[in-house]
Amino acid sequence: MNTAAARLHDRLGHPVIDADGHIIEFLPAVLPYLRESLGPRLFARYHRPLADRIGSPPIVERRRSRAPLASARLTPLWDARNVATSLAPRLLHERLPELGIDFAVLYPTHGLGSAGLEEDDVRRGVCRGFNAFYADTFAPFADRVAVAGLVPMHTPEEALDELEHCARVGLKVVAMPHGVVRPIEAPAPSPWLLPDQAHWVDTFGLDSAFDYDPVWARCAELGFAVTVHGGVGMAPIGWYTSISSFSANHIGSFMSMTYPIAKSVFMGGVTRRFPRLPFAFQECGVWWAAALLADAVEHWERFNADALVRYFDRSRFDAAEVATLLRRYAPEHAGSASAEEIAATLLLGADEAGAAEWDALGVSSPEELVQRFTSSFFFGCESDDRMVAHAFARSNPLGCELRAMLGSDISHPDTPDLGAILPNAFDLVEEGLVQPDQFERFVFANAVDCFTRTNPQFFDGTAIEVAARRQVDAGRGAAD
Repeated sequence: MNTAAARLHDRLGHPVIDADGHIIEFLPAVLPYLRESLGPRLFARYHRPLADRIGSPPIVERRRSRAPLASARLTPLWDARNVATSLAPRLLHERLPELGIDFAVLYPTHGLGSAGLEEDDVRRGVCRGFNAFYADTFAPFADRVAVAGLVPMHTPEEALDELEHCARVGLKVVAMPHGVVRPIEAPAPSPWLLPDQAHWVDTFGLDSAFDYDPVWARCAELGFAVTVHGGVGMAPIGWYTSISSFSANHIGSFMSMTYPIAKSVFMGGVTRRFPRLPFAFQECGVWWAAALLADAVEHWERFNADALVRYFDRSRFDAAEVATLLRRYAPEHAGSASAEEIAATLLLGADEAGAAEWDALGVSSPEELVQRFTSSFFFGCESDDRMVAHAFARSNPLGCELRAMLGSDISHPDTPDLGAILPNAFDLVEEGLVQPDQFERFVFANAVDCFTRTNPQFFDGTAIEVAARRQVDAGRGAAD
């Protein structure tokens, strides 16, 4: 291959894994699978023209309803070969070496949203049909690609059922939604809720309506990493607010979807209970994770159980001394206030239950907290995302490194030139933002760790089997 990307690949000395590309499903080929999985009645209820599902109403109606402007642009249209690459698995498989990519993990396009459908039977049937299509269509190309199956998460039972199906049909990757919208049982006015708010978002960890531990356990048993991709289920509620600009809606939306579930899984103790289960947050970048980790360390230091005793224990509050100081320095405000009145003012609303809010995480030091975060979480980053450098920044808590992975977004509008994916990513090295060994972890080693941690044979039979096996063995040696 004499393309710029292929020549760059040959200089690297290691494989390149695209941890988050996309396919565009040719819908006439998908429909027979959906008819079979749904049955005639449910299929008739689900099936409608594509434009009705992804389009937006006219601007006059959007002004009245505040319905956000969505995008119907599925893929750049300027290059017919690129368009066909998005639709034809054989062509994509053939072209990956030309693009400098050895192996690609691919996510849906038309299948997005399926795990967020409201009706239980329709949601489960649509995910089942798409997954059967993915398994049949991409099985001949497993040496270079793996397609993610869709796992609905409204209940642990439906998630477990589809995980089993994905394993049976041979899918090696699964994609889960970032949350589920649930009704509030007893809506009540609150300054923290929107007026008349009747729903909340369950993110499967902290304060979830269900115990999802059986789902996490079964993922580990079946060899699935937990990959979370925006758009698999519910829309980014609260972020898509512009009725006139899709770009304004889209900017930051993947971060807004994955930040809450990452925080929920972490603070809910999932990473403590399943320390070897990888969670990959796709197409969202990594800079926000650096901020989340820094905030988590700071809050743990202030509000863990020991710190609350040290700084906020009511028994240590000397109301009489405070009253004496106030009479001396603020007599115009509190000159006649009693110690009891001062105590009532300062201790009003103190929540002693909050002393246990970090217990689920089960750490006793910032070092433990950072290790749990960095070892469990992986972050998909697009090739031209300069903020990838934050994964390796010395400013990260304790100088830690976050596990960024290359995610090309092949087939979607963010990648207008497929041949530029690897060169764009390598700009990070050429501009001195990351070092060559860090780049190798970004485009290869981190993805190997993510997908082999629960399935050491993930890359067996692929074009990078030998290099991946060497990386797995090196990781085990380092752990020992």
